[in-house]
Amino acid sequence: MPLSAQNSSDRARQLLALTERLTGRLTDEIGKLEAHRPQDLFEGIEETRNLSNLYRIESMRVKADPGLLKGITAQEKQALVKATETFNDTLAHYERAVNAAKTVTEGIVSAIADDMNTRRAGTMTYGARGHTRPTGPQSLGSGRVA
Repeated sequence: MPLSAQNSSDRARQLLALTERLTGRLTDEIGKLEAHRPQDLFEGIEETRNLSNLYRIESMRVKADPGLLKGITAQEKQALVKATETFNDTLAHYERAVNAAKTVTEGIVSAIADDMNTRRAGTMTYGARGHTRPTGPQSLGSGRVA
């Protein structure tokens, strides 16, 4: 649902509040990621998603129709510019934190899979002329019943 502003100053105030709130959410999530607690993101992920979606919608609306902010004061414009710059810096930091968490997680899963494949190396099939050949990578859930 897009913002419902009475005039350009009202829209600027709402955009400023939205940008600052989203920046705060991302800063909080960065702290959780850097503390190696990605599981703690779950409780606020819906709010972050909703704020991000609203920010995207409003950014596209203002880009498509700059007249939505026509007539705002220099102070309001400066506040929006500063909030947007802070948001972009925070977003870049957030991207680095998410990529680091992703890399670590993928490394852990890969190490577990490699270890399981090494342990299961005894599961070889007989090929032509009676020689054994490895069956290849195995699923992490192989041999398990849900």
